[in-house]
Amino acid sequence: MKEISLNDTVYNLVKQYPEIREVIISLGFEPLRSDKMLNTAGRIMAIGKALKRNEVPEEAFVEALAKNGFSVKELASSAAVAPNEATASAAPSGGIARMGSTEFQERQDILQSLILRLHRGEDWDAVQADFKKHFTGVSAYEISVMEQGLMGKGIDAEDIQRLCNVHASLFGGSIEAVYTTSAEQQNAGHPIQVMKLENLAIENTLEKLSKLLDVYLETKEPSLKDGLQKQLALLGEFDKHYARKEYAIFPIMENKGITAPPKVMWGVDDDIRAMYKEFKSLLQNDAFDEIPKVFSDLKYEMTEMITKEEDILLPMIIDIFNEDHWLQIAKESEEIGYCIVKPESKWIPERSLPIVSRETIEAEKGENTSYINFETGHLTPHQLEKMLNNIPLELTFVDADNIVRYYNDNGEEKFFKRTSSAIGRDVLNCHPPKSLPIVTKLLAHLKSGAKESESMWFRAMGKFILVTYRAVRDDDGSYMGTLEYVQDIQPIIDLDGEKRTLS
Repeated sequence: MKEISLNDTVYNLVKQYPEIREVIISLGFEPLRSDKMLNTAGRIMAIGKALKRNEVPEEAFVEALAKNGFSVKELASSAAVAPNEATASAAPSGGIARMGSTEFQERQDILQSLILRLHRGEDWDAVQADFKKHFTGVSAYEISVMEQGLMGKGIDAEDIQRLCNVHASLFGGSIEAVYTTSAEQQNAGHPIQVMKLENLAIENTLEKLSKLLDVYLETKEPSLKDGLQKQLALLGEFDKHYARKEYAIFPIMENKGITAPPKVMWGVDDDIRAMYKEFKSLLQNDAFDEIPKVFSDLKYEMTEMITKEEDILLPMIIDIFNEDHWLQIAKESEEIGYCIVKPESKWIPERSLPIVSRETIEAEKGENTSYINFETGHLTPHQLEKMLNNIPLELTFVDADNIVRYYNDNGEEKFFKRTSSAIGRDVLNCHPPKSLPIVTKLLAHLKSGAKESESMWFRAMGKFILVTYRAVRDDDGSYMGTLEYVQDIQPIIDLDGEKRTLS
């Protein structure tokens, strides 16, 4: 009998034993029929992790392999266990209470009470013991409602964020897998598959960094440092992964009334960004005494975030987002960019397109040729849009009620990410929790007239960025909103002498 290991990648298994591919596919890994998927995700996906992510019982895997002449080194004793015995012992006994029922509210009261005890500094072991008395399982939805309830009781997002990992540890393995992905959601390029594939790539890169770092700290070999920095630069693409959550997924969650979890998760995202920058700086300066602890913390937090995304975030949204939501997220994902690996193909769902009549098309064309009249001239909407998009500034307008109404788009990468999901969104929800006091104070000053404008400047992304906020007022002085404009002023600073002729 041929022996394999759970640590083998799918790619290596198939390369060594081509016949095993059909066995793996038969267990629910249909995408692996694609050679592109095998050569991308298959290269970084260990079969053990793949089983866990697709919730394939190890016993079923062992049984299927045994029928085809394979055994699993780590599970050699599992083959003797009857499948019904294994699954019976693992079955969760915690149920999901119906929303609005007395049982649901009772569970919420107990959950909130337990978390509040942790926030007051009560012993973790004692709180966990009480948790186990009341619960055998909680759903991601219950966690979402619980966080929303805590914020309603005056606990702010930063406080919840500070103990986020403690909360996750309290629930431990009790978060119930109460969602399944549809066949459409399993297609290459679907945002769910993109998120999971990128999480695999992040885990793989963290492992490579960890092994390289161990050797480098022992040998101090300069060539190893070059390799570390290349892997670290690759890991740095996690920022795009997080940005897609924050700018493409969170706005839809907020529109559905799920506001607390996005604020908490965004705060943790920013903490991870800060930890990454700290580790990058320490590595650059060879701060050998500090590097191990900071990297260990970074690896832990990034790994925990993967768990939160796949065990909490996805179950929260998978049943309330419709296909149009996922299409919007897919479109905005292309604008923001991908992390480490790119989708092997663009996701195009099978759906019927509405038939648009020629009369409708002509009518829309007619609307676009009408003029908007200004005191100093007139433009068509198309001309106006093109003109605003050609101004070398990032423009955003927020109305008097703090709702984002407009941003321009010249097709270039923005300093401050903007997607179409921002339109109609409360501007306070477009910022991470730590920025809210500054944004709230600024808007209050502009609205009241205490200030007419405010500017900030700083270096980032290799540029010198100037950000200006200006109050927009009507003829009678009433506040209409705030205009933000952002530009890279380094090219202006670098100007020297005079230029009075054409190039």
